[in-house]
Amino acid sequence: MAAIEIRGLQHRYTEAEAVLDGIDLTLSDGEAHAVLGGSGAGKTTLLNLLAGLLQPRAGTIRFDGRDVTRLGGAGRNVAQVFQFPVLYPSLCVAGNIGFALGNRGWKKPAVRRRVAEVAGLLEIAPLLGRRPRSLSLYEKQLVAIARALARPDVAVVLLDEPLTAVEPATKWRLRRALKTIQQQLRLTMVYVTHDQSEALTFADRITMLHRGAALQTGTPSELYEAPSHTEVARFIGSPGMNLVESEVRGGQLCVGQKAIAPTGLSDGPCVTGFRPEWATIETGVAAVREGIPIAVDTVRPLGTEDGNPVGLVTASLDGKPVHVRQRLEKLQAGSAYLHLDPERLVTYRNEQLATHAG
Repeated sequence: MAAIEIRGLQHRYTEAEAVLDGIDLTLSDGEAHAVLGGSGAGKTTLLNLLAGLLQPRAGTIRFDGRDVTRLGGAGRNVAQVFQFPVLYPSLCVAGNIGFALGNRGWKKPAVRRRVAEVAGLLEIAPLLGRRPRSLSLYEKQLVAIARALARPDVAVVLLDEPLTAVEPATKWRLRRALKTIQQQLRLTMVYVTHDQSEALTFADRITMLHRGAALQTGTPSELYEAPSHTEVARFIGSPGMNLVESEVRGGQLCVGQKAIAPTGLSDGPCVTGFRPEWATIETGVAAVREGIPIAVDTVRPLGTEDGNPVGLVTASLDGKPVHVRQRLEKLQAGSAYLHLDPERLVTYRNEQLATHAG
């Protein structure tokens, strides 16, 4: 496997707006890396540039220090797994997995041994004699992954939304299989997805793309706890981070007329961010002293915690929705007040992270 270094990568399909604009990214050898973003963010373009299917307008790509920017896919020794598995219908599963090995001059006994080894790792040995038409979509994708792993000298495995077409009931099984094989073999994997749950549970680190720019690269906890851009804050989480208009006055962060935390920011407007579980909404006289007035709109029960009901509360703050995940016994009849954890707040100016209280 290879360490990957990307510097100043740019690409555009026409003279219109750039699809990728100056991407800098470093992946360590054996890293599971997810590229996350919505439609049109540039995820698949980045993957195709790594695969050698596209040539960048500017920038460099290095595998283990070797400049591969102008090399095609064969010169880079990459393997790809696509959203819809593409298998040879005339070949059995074993033939599909070992096809590339035979083309590279491997002897048949060596091919059989390698196919059996990879099939055993992915627990698909019983499928080796079957044809693709007899497989489920989940099984076909496992075979496609096995084919990508068959060559032991592959530098990087590129996965383009590999779970999108798989039945929802089996997605978690395929994700677990991918993660297990990546950890066992210490594979360098780049996993492109629009699904944050896939990225957060699979990757060692995540790069968030938005309109051709890499907004943040970090661990799942870093993107969740301290998103560096308001777009990352909105995208990560279900629901995403609450972002409310606020102001710094005399060293105090204020929401409306309420001072909620000290800050080192200079005076002026900003945006305060907090996750739904970093706040509570309480009712009654005791809640007034430290709380921000808020109007509860809906309550959606989610289950119980220590025998107490918990749910997602949606409320209105200055006419904008705020989501809070909390125990529901704190909600009674009467005026409602929002309480924020001052140790976990994040603040933004010009959409960029300004401070992180935690």
